[in-house]
Amino acid sequence: MPMKPVESSSKKSPPILSHEFVLQNHADIVSCVAMVFIIGLMFQVTQPLASLFIAMQHNLTFVGAPENYYTSGWKDNLGVFFYILIGIVIHAVIQEYVLDKINRKLHLSKIKHSEFNESGQLTAFFLSSAAWGINILVSEPWGLDISSIWKGYPHTFLPFILKFFYIIQIAYWLHWVPEFYFQRIKPIEYSRRLGYIIPYFFAVTLLYVLNFHRLGLWLLSLHYLGEALVHVERLLSYSEKEVWANKVFSVMPGVYTLIRLAISAIASYTFVYGLPQETEGLEMASGNYNIFVIRMSMLAGIVFLQVYLLVQLFKYRASRLPEEESISATKAKKLERKQRKPVESKKSKKESKKSGDEDLSDLPEADQDQQKARIRPGKVKP
Repeated sequence: MPMKPVESSSKKSPPILSHEFVLQNHADIVSCVAMVFIIGLMFQVTQPLASLFIAMQHNLTFVGAPENYYTSGWKDNLGVFFYILIGIVIHAVIQEYVLDKINRKLHLSKIKHSEFNESGQLTAFFLSSAAWGINILVSEPWGLDISSIWKGYPHTFLPFILKFFYIIQIAYWLHWVPEFYFQRIKPIEYSRRLGYIIPYFFAVTLLYVLNFHRLGLWLLSLHYLGEALVHVERLLSYSEKEVWANKVFSVMPGVYTLIRLAISAIASYTFVYGLPQETEGLEMASGNYNIFVIRMSMLAGIVFLQVYLLVQLFKYRASRLPEEESISATKAKKLERKQRKPVESKKSKKESKKSGDEDLSDLPEADQDQQKARIRPGKVKP
């Protein structure tokens, strides 16, 4: 009998530079492009050009200063481009080695699968950025002094770590645009995702360009903590960790509201009370944007965003309440069933005992003794 040819289990790889090839290997392709810039640092001819993309630009050296300081400028766009590439690579690493492995165990629907990946990526970014921002506040001498937010404005000179923080923030929100293609996100989801990506990008860019760096560091660190809490709760609910999800869900409205109030209070105090005490005027050369129109526009945008986020949270909470009630009802039914089982088993034992005794009482006395001896042979006397 002729043997059938064994079919190879591995799928045929797509043609090079085809659409499917780019999607499957986009992390490797982008990492190779980033490596070109890194290798350029090793050669004296290409080092000046490569350093424009990798190192922070517009640096200033002061005599006697312990570190270099930086200002903002057009060369920052080159650094943003390079760190967009790094963001795409890190995004792919988290997706492949963390989220995809969890997704295989959960067996989620397509919609929940996409939302789980989105929340997983945002949780990693929010937690790391919040920790980074808090670390800068603690390590810098002006960090924990609220009055330093407006004292000495304009803060045109940034330490390296603060400038690097803002470049990474801008690059991260821009890296989501090519991710729509790489992650095969459906066009239906574009408007929803762009609805928070664009405000994030413009908010961070304005805080950076208008030299409100210290205020932005406070606001972003607090904001990212609140958003991380929301996405952690979603991850737990998608992972069917209902006990932990309910705990976070019960704590979330109070903590989230306090964070929104704190952000609004800090922004209001800075723009209404703090900055008017400093030098007012619009001087782009010196980086001074301390005028009434800009202050009130920034304050209105921040407060409006906090109100909008609170409304969205309570809408989400209202949509989750019926689900929570159904889950609690099913749990209560399960508890009732568990409690009924031992009672019913005890009743059945008693009833069987009673019925057995009644059956014995109907028999003659000699037969009763024989029947008891069969049931308890060790206790019957010879």
